[in-house]
Amino acid sequence: MKFTGQIGAPRIDLIGYRTALDKAMREAIAQAVMEWLNRVLEEIPDWTGASRATFVKLASTIGMNVTHKDTRSFMGDSASQGKLNLNEPPGHYTFTYQTSLPHLIWNEYHDANTDPDPTKYPPPAKLWKPGPYEFQAKGLMAFVNFAKSVDLPSVAPFITSTKITV
Repeated sequence: MKFTGQIGAPRIDLIGYRTALDKAMREAIAQAVMEWLNRVLEEIPDWTGASRATFVKLASTIGMNVTHKDTRSFMGDSASQGKLNLNEPPGHYTFTYQTSLPHLIWNEYHDANTDPDPTKYPPPAKLWKPGPYEFQAKGLMAFVNFAKSVDLPSVAPFITSTKITV
């Protein structure tokens, strides 16, 4: 007895899927940066512009504008780094923000009105938003909450079937 039949041999368009995945991840990390920045900037007051200016480099990578006074924004700009890392190394999509601005770092962890930065405004100067800002933790929560909502592209459109007669 002889039987014949057809089966489907699936094929995945890996190049097509990787292209779609790369596009989706680039969009997702840009939106994640925006969510992170929006939340972080809620915590950073705009006295002289220096602290808020530390976020300009990162914001510019996604075309976002950070409003700040120009009084001392040059200090924040020169004391910061911000960049996107897109698929480098392959499969990694990240962003980086760094600052060495002393008073922003101090205010991240301290209430400068009760525990003033010894290198800055001596008492009785009072900040209207003295800290601790805790912007790193708040930004992380915004990032995590956004990341939970990200869906990867479906693989289904990239799968085809070739009929094989047996």
